[in-house]
Amino acid sequence: MKVTVLGSQGAIPKVGLFSTSLILNVCNSYVLIDCCEGVQHQLRKNKIKLSKIEIILISHAHGDHYFGLIGLISTLSLLKRDKKLTVFCPLSVFKIIQAHLKFSKMNLSYELDLKVLNNNNKINIFNNNHFSIEAFPLKHSIYTNGFLIKEKEKKRKLILQKALDNNIDKIYFNKLTKRENVINNNGIKINYLDVTKEGDKAKAFAYCSDTAYFDELINNIKGVDLLYCETTFLKKDKDKATLTLHSTTIDAATLAKKGNVKRLLIGHFSSRYDDYNDFITEVATIFKNVIISEEGKKIEV
Repeated sequence: MKVTVLGSQGAIPKVGLFSTSLILNVCNSYVLIDCCEGVQHQLRKNKIKLSKIEIILISHAHGDHYFGLIGLISTLSLLKRDKKLTVFCPLSVFKIIQAHLKFSKMNLSYELDLKVLNNNNKINIFNNNHFSIEAFPLKHSIYTNGFLIKEKEKKRKLILQKALDNNIDKIYFNKLTKRENVINNNGIKINYLDVTKEGDKAKAFAYCSDTAYFDELINNIKGVDLLYCETTFLKKDKDKATLTLHSTTIDAATLAKKGNVKRLLIGHFSSRYDDYNDFITEVATIFKNVIISEEGKKIEV
């Protein structure tokens, strides 16, 4: 699982910097999380093929989180994409996309599967054999979701010499890694635990875009390997955060600590700030393992 930061800023981007957007490579599937203006340039700059994106998650209908979406949808059709693209978004964004397609008379070359989010509680929105995605409500000025992406339990690793010593036919090796017992060439039942070991640990990533801090959020992100949480404001501007329902450095750090997460990625910085070292310094007073969002930064989860 790998995260690439496409945009680090809040609603007003700076020269060379972009509003919040991330792309997650999970089990070789690409999930775009929020879709900032200029996202296509960032994808190309980071050598991520547009055609690889399978799922797009839009947290809410503020423009800095979806203004790049219509352009991306259009470009994919111009490139003659032929595989389905699934977009999870609030009803308002759904209507905007539908209106654009209607009034531009655009006939897409691929299936665009728009799925409306209207949940008031944590729900599962996607499942396959490799990973799942859950959406959970955040506390912002409009309807907003966070997202939890979790890998499924990985296959165990075969201990080849033990399998050979137990006279197991190689046609059963895959079953053993899937936690299935088998019968060896002598007719003896072999427990998979005797010839395999634990595989790679399944990883989890949580994304909390624009939100005020609230205690109920802790259970939705508890124990993840990497948490993205916005830090629009430094603690000196707590009053602005309260007014706009955003998080401060202290809010994000508190969430990470109480949620017992492994690492914290911060971003969505207000354009009023120039020195982002102050964000690291403030967060680190509560939670040490902090990473700052920077365009092009790649993070192994």
